[in-house]
Parts: sequence; structure tokens; C-alpha cells
Amino acid sequence: MTDRSRSSGRSVRAAIAGLFGGRSRTVVVECRRCGTSVERGARACPTCNCDDIVTYTIR
Repeated sequence: MTDRSRSSGRSVRAAIAGLFGGRSRTVVVECRRCGTSVERGARACPTCNCDDIVTYTIR
């Protein structure tokens, strides 16, 4: 790895961290059957009525 590619890697990581707020977390709640995003606390998917709702935390 060259010095240039090392510095590029750091700047890309810094840019991504800036875009996503550094250490902030994003929570995605969606239906496992059809992938529709649903609100937190939903008991069933409004699209397919499936009750298999999953929550992902993305850091």
C-alpha cells in the first residue's frame, strides 16, 4: 500500500463518518417478509400484514 492510498483511505473514512454523523446510530425497522419499512412499535406490516418485524441498528 502506498502513502497516497493510505491517506485516501483515511479521507474516505473521514468523509463517511461526517456524512453519517460519526458514531451516531441509525435504527431500521422493517418487515421480514416484504422489506417494507415500518414505524417502531408496529405489530404488523401495513403492506402484507406479516407480524415478523425486525429491528436493525446500524452504527
